[in-house]
Amino acid sequence: MAIELAAMGGEQAERTRAKDATTQVAAVGFLAFCGPGLFNALNGLGNAGSSDPRLAALANGCLYCTFAVFGYFGGAGFNLLGPKPLLCFGGLTYAVYATCIFFSGKLWWLAPLGGVVLGLGAGLFWTAQGSLMMAYATPNSRGRLIAIFWVIFNLGGVMGGLLQFGLNFHTSGSSANPISYFTFVVVMGLGALMSPLLADPSSVVREDGTPVLFQQAESPLAELRAAIAAIGDPFILRNLLFYLASNWFYTYNFNGFNGQQFNVRSRGLNSAGFWAAQMWAAWWFGKVLDEEVAPRRRAWRGLLLVALSLAFSLGWALQESRTVTCRGHLGWDKGSSCELDALDPASWRAMGIFLLLGAADAMYQTYAYWLMSMAAGSDVRKTVMYSAAYKGLQSLGAGLAWFLDLSRMSYFTQGGLCLALTLSACLPVLGSFKALESKKDSPA
Repeated sequence: MAIELAAMGGEQAERTRAKDATTQVAAVGFLAFCGPGLFNALNGLGNAGSSDPRLAALANGCLYCTFAVFGYFGGAGFNLLGPKPLLCFGGLTYAVYATCIFFSGKLWWLAPLGGVVLGLGAGLFWTAQGSLMMAYATPNSRGRLIAIFWVIFNLGGVMGGLLQFGLNFHTSGSSANPISYFTFVVVMGLGALMSPLLADPSSVVREDGTPVLFQQAESPLAELRAAIAAIGDPFILRNLLFYLASNWFYTYNFNGFNGQQFNVRSRGLNSAGFWAAQMWAAWWFGKVLDEEVAPRRRAWRGLLLVALSLAFSLGWALQESRTVTCRGHLGWDKGSSCELDALDPASWRAMGIFLLLGAADAMYQTYAYWLMSMAAGSDVRKTVMYSAAYKGLQSLGAGLAWFLDLSRMSYFTQGGLCLALTLSACLPVLGSFKALESKKDSPA
């Protein structure tokens, strides 16, 4: 009998651990590993792994503009349907996108079609992800839980990039090996189908023992009206430009710095390094944001580090693009690409700069989620609203940047615009800090 009771107690403890906040954030991170993580590895190759940068820019422009709409209104879907359908459907659209990009060389219209489909699904996926990650956190665990998610999610980019490097090691062309595409498609699909295994949010317990309380959803029309009204929230207004700029630099980083400067196998290795740098930076920065000092002081320190990382990484990348030697001439840009190889020591400095670009990106995203989580407290409805607004505005900015790449604007100009926009976006955020001092971690 004692053995039976001990076994029952052990099973109960296992069930409790499975439904704690850290485990559930890690589980959501695994879903992101399979979908967005592998998408990042594919996109990190430059040109989405294809040989045509304009086709990739068209696909990603359609993707992020659609993402902007469905990300912004994804909060209404979350409140009405819950997170599991959004994560499952959204995860499957990543597989659709990779398939469309592969066949777009023969049927060009598949590229924008895949972008639109993924934009719809990614908007729902990321709204659900951000809402759960912030809702499960406590005041002293926000940086750590965001970092846990970011590490697991970006492990998909690291492993995917290494896989691309291995499978494309002997590839002489500028597009990725077909096997790498369909390996990604299978993993993306399997990951999405595991979404129903997540615990119901109402059964999850935070680290401090408090439950996660969800408000009853209103009618679909009322939820849509609430989503439209969210843009008037003072916190969102102060951070609007920061959100808009938060993915703007991906076009320059991937199609420009990586896509124009390296051969295809080196782009795969660079992609792995970029996401590995994100893992380290998110973990370290999460600890900085969770230090036992006043929230306002943490906010000041975090924003300063974000601004410095952007200035250093983008500034050095722009300087490098004018001084690196390739194909007998100085510098690279649109229409004047290099074929640097990772095995050549002459390419290692540029590869190091790409790591810094990845670290700066992770710090930016981690800070944005931390600030939203601090401002929302344990008000789950606010976390959903902030997450939806963030992903919608972020994707609008990314979509504009990808469409801008279809123009004749040089990558040097695009990089300079990234630097000016992201640093300018940090200034309005300062207005959010005062409210953090009096913010209590309880529903409003």
